[in-house]
Amino acid sequence: MKQFFIFHTIFSLLICAFIFSKVEANVLLGPKKKLFRVQSIEVKGQKKVEKEAILEKIGVRPGMDLDTHLLRRDIEKIYSLKYFETVTAEEGPNGALIFIVKERPIISKINFDGNNEIDTDELKTHIKTKDFSILDINSLKQDSAALQKHYEEKGFYLAYADYRIKQNKDETVEVTYQIKEFDKVRVKNIIFLGNKVFSDAILKDIMETREESLFSFMSGSGNFKELNFQTDVERIKYFYKTKGHLQVNVGTPEVTVSEDKKWVFITMKVNEGPKFSVNEINFQGELLFPESEIMEKLKLRQNDIYSEETLRGDIQTLTELYQDQGYAFANVLRTLHVVPGANKVDIEYSFEKGKMAYFGKIIVKGNTKTRDKVVRRELKIREGTRFSGTDLRKSRENVNRLGFFEQGSVVFNTVPRKDKDDVLDVEINVKERNTGQISVGAGYSTATGAFMQASIGQNNFMGYGQNLSFGLSLSSTNKTYNVGFTEPYLFDTKWTAGFDIYSQNNEASSSFSYKRNGLDLRVGHPIAEYTRVYVTYRIEDTQIRAVNDPTVDEAVENGIASVVRTSIVQDKRDNTFEPSAGYYWSLAAEYAGVGGDKRWYKSEGDGRYFNKVYGDFVFRSRLFTSKLELVGGRPVPRAERFTLGGARNLRGYNYEAIGPKRNILVNGFTRPFNEGGLFTAYSQIEIEHPLAREAGLKWVVFFDAGDAGEPSQFKAHMDYGFGLRWFSPIGVLRFEFGYPLNPGPNDAGSQFHFDIGQLF
Repeated sequence: MKQFFIFHTIFSLLICAFIFSKVEANVLLGPKKKLFRVQSIEVKGQKKVEKEAILEKIGVRPGMDLDTHLLRRDIEKIYSLKYFETVTAEEGPNGALIFIVKERPIISKINFDGNNEIDTDELKTHIKTKDFSILDINSLKQDSAALQKHYEEKGFYLAYADYRIKQNKDETVEVTYQIKEFDKVRVKNIIFLGNKVFSDAILKDIMETREESLFSFMSGSGNFKELNFQTDVERIKYFYKTKGHLQVNVGTPEVTVSEDKKWVFITMKVNEGPKFSVNEINFQGELLFPESEIMEKLKLRQNDIYSEETLRGDIQTLTELYQDQGYAFANVLRTLHVVPGANKVDIEYSFEKGKMAYFGKIIVKGNTKTRDKVVRRELKIREGTRFSGTDLRKSRENVNRLGFFEQGSVVFNTVPRKDKDDVLDVEINVKERNTGQISVGAGYSTATGAFMQASIGQNNFMGYGQNLSFGLSLSSTNKTYNVGFTEPYLFDTKWTAGFDIYSQNNEASSSFSYKRNGLDLRVGHPIAEYTRVYVTYRIEDTQIRAVNDPTVDEAVENGIASVVRTSIVQDKRDNTFEPSAGYYWSLAAEYAGVGGDKRWYKSEGDGRYFNKVYGDFVFRSRLFTSKLELVGGRPVPRAERFTLGGARNLRGYNYEAIGPKRNILVNGFTRPFNEGGLFTAYSQIEIEHPLAREAGLKWVVFFDAGDAGEPSQFKAHMDYGFGLRWFSPIGVLRFEFGYPLNPGPNDAGSQFHFDIGQLF
């Protein structure tokens, strides 16, 4: 009896639940009910929106039977136009369906209130709502969030943005975005917990978030930007993995705000984990090459400390190895297997070659000024040829190296054709940058005294990739004017051609001053990758002015020099303005005597090397040597001979301090004059590191050694020192202190040099 009662109760509850659920469904959804047959459709309440625009949107038509489902759907469609606050419908006389709408107001004006630190025009670019648009509350909320995010990115972490709507008499509204900026929040201190292998200073240098520093007012560093945190975490992880710490874990940064809301303190927890080395390397999948040949391509080898950076480079190399055989869709997968009980990891590369492909059309997009041919002539890929990953990468690098496009804007996209899946069109997307340069600068140099310089240059003249420049440099010891033009691809060939016209008044030498006017014509042609041969013809007229050294022979110094110079140059620097990797070398031979009044022969060698030795520490070195030889017994003009000392070579010595000197009696006093040597050689070594990266400030320590004179009497003069460099809009400003290691009796104990321009 008891069991029957329980069963009956449960069964009754189930029946009730079923009935209730059906009733609830009918109440919520409602049955589909026929209303009436529509004879006509009317719209009331609209003022700015055309009636036809509304009727075109709805589905009901005269002669149709209207039901609740169709009516609800049409009301939703009208409302989705976002022009109306309310949309209702009612039945009119004679079967008329009447839609009654209330339009949203038009925004007559947009204002900003409280923005003292960021300009109104800048804020307008971050909102979607515009003047004379229809009021949309959701858009205003999104705009407020966007403004607040922009303020956070600028360092105003506590900033708040909201909106206010004001009704006007003409049924329009004004929208005012109300900003509360507060002060910028600065990063006072970044603390790491758990790091033992690498110091706090090294980890801080990796981060995008920076502590407040002495140069923050110039660089903007020290601003607190919460969005940078995730990037910083990934940067630190990647750094550890490049040093073998495969299992590193970096926690989410913890942020503490000071009581006055001006400073934040950041704490980051790091679990470094052990350092791993490479155990075994295996290859799986579709192997096109012997394993020994693939192994030779790898930089990360067995027993090496594991490096994520090197591994990624190896994957790129192996992918290009397959792509160079035409397999454009080749995929190289890596799998890491930690060896149990040992700090070792096995690396397994798996190859999927995919289908062989060919290059289709090459299309250049975004070049509003630069001609297509300027981009195309830098390409190593050709339409119709077999796909090559290496040629594609080098083509992208060559186009980027032109310097005509925004940094990072050069993108090569491969697009499969719909009709041929083995043909890939290449879309080259670029974004033009301003290639015109106007530079005006003034200052004081210890080598030249007060100076002023100005230049106007166009690196992409008329969109043809040509270089045209006008320049002048005025100082108390030197006045130079020049006009230059270079055509990198003469008549659409690989020949380079150009000319310079110049005039110079030089008073830097203690022996005499001179004026020189000249013209040079030059041509060049590549003979290998990154390597060119140049031939230059130069003709110049030199006339000496004030003579302080009575032994100067005006007949030797004055006159016309007609010079032919041949040089070979290889340049593999990663950046010609601010190199941090690669090398540059040149060999040159110069002969003066193709007509003219002067005769000499000069040979010259110049080598430069750059390398990031650790983190942002850049090692830079240069070795320069040159030798003059007499032709036909004629003396070489003193203006062509070699002296050392000053901001451009041996920085621990004064200008013209090094070279063969002779004491001459002048007006009853004995004065030493540097006659210049026929041979010179010097070397420079530097270690450079950013001081305030965002501001373009760097510090440097250096060592120089060299001599000028005769090869048989070579004596190394050495110096060392330190300096500060600012990569400013007018060029590299250099402030350097040099100290000679073995000064002579007439040499100063130290030198301060201020100069403009990169050293090498």
